[in-house]
Amino acid sequence: MPAPRRLRLRASYTITDTDIDRLLAAGPTEDQIFEITVAAAVGAALETFDAGMSALGHTSMS
Repeated sequence: MPAPRRLRLRASYTITDTDIDRLLAAGPTEDQIFEITVAAAVGAALETFDAGMSALGHTSMS
């Protein structure tokens, strides 16, 4: 993944309407952008959950 995209993933709170407009201009639909955004958020949440469970000595739940 190109470096600018990796930075956006790590600092997703910096995404603006202009960024979304650029994505839409590149071809994906609003639904596709929404779906990949939700998938990325759920994936990050599960990684955080697994790390927390591991710190508590539990096996992965996801």
